[in-house]
Amino acid sequence: MAAETNLSPEQYQRKMQRRQEIQAQRLAERTHQKGLIIVHTGDGKGKTTAALGMVLRSLGHGYRVAIVQFIKGAWEPAEKLS
Repeated sequence: MAAETNLSPEQYQRKMQRRQEIQAQRLAERTHQKGLIIVHTGDGKGKTTAALGMVLRSLGHGYRVAIVQFIKGAWEPAEKLS
């Protein structure tokens, strides 16, 4: 980071443009798409909030998202216990 402060605005602009070109090239070379499954478990609060926050951020980045909730037996939400 300290090296970037010694660059002139034109040099910095060229450097950032080159970084963008390299990143665009790397993305263009990738053809295999991967999925990701994240499971939130545990007692207490925060799981739904964490999951929905992640969903909203992912949607904002243009990803497709699905939410699945498994309820086992007699279920009492943690919010009710508080």
